Amino acid sequence: MTAAFETHRARLCDGAIYNGLWMMSTSAELATIGAATGFDYVCLDMQHGYIRATDIVRLSDAIRAHGPALVTARVAANRFTEIGMLADAGIEAVIVPLIDSVADAEAAVRALDYPSRGGNRSWGATADILTGSVRDSRAERPLLFVMIETAEALASVEEICTVPGVDGIYVGPADLAFAVGAVPGRPNDAHAEALLRIRSAADAAGIVPGIHCADGAEAKLREEQGFRFITSASDIGAAARALRQDLDTARA
Repeated sequence: MTAAFETHRARLCDGAIYNGLWMMSTSAELATIGAATGFDYVCLDMQHGYIRATDIVRLSDAIRAHGPALVTARVAANRFTEIGMLADAGIEAVIVPLIDSVADAEAAVRALDYPSRGGNRSWGATADILTGSVRDSRAERPLLFVMIETAEALASVEEICTVPGVDGIYVGPADLAFAVGAVPGRPNDAHAEALLRIRSAADAAGIVPGIHCADGAEAKLREEQGFRFITSASDIGAAARALRQDLDTARA
């Protein structure tokens, strides 16, 4: 990994607050804007967004060319081949959804670690070949965030957070709402208690507590609650709000 990546790892270990941009579109222009604006990370969403494997290198290059943001991606599922593909492509932090158990978390860790580190990742120097800088990368791996968003995950969150190789958790509040009998966007007391339990488990394990937010106002609230890796805007959400605001202003 690059020196910039090691700086990100050190900052997160030291307790830094990271505000991120969530990319659902395949727009390199919006990725450029996000990086240039100064977001701490830009995440490429392959689960619910429109981004696919063929978009990863182009969007990653757009992010890196315009700022020091941590290049992050969420895979569609906890599958060995997809996780390894992102690592091969030079993604610096991988978010894995629907981690329900210790076994699920351990499988994600193994997909990122080479056999020399106890994993089963297959060596593929895709990103290095593009730049002609192939090197021994057996000691390197992206940061790993596992998603806590189901009733099963919540029941095992303390154990999941202590799995060696897990660098952080990332809460999906909407799916977590379903898991505790709430409705997305209309949280109840059980939802608030679940968020506190998850954040406390991450803190106790010494890993980074992360969470998905719809906008900056929600992100500020989650920061006050102790979360540190916080998606604070999404490309299509922010664009839709800005377009509506300009249109409403024009028509007023």
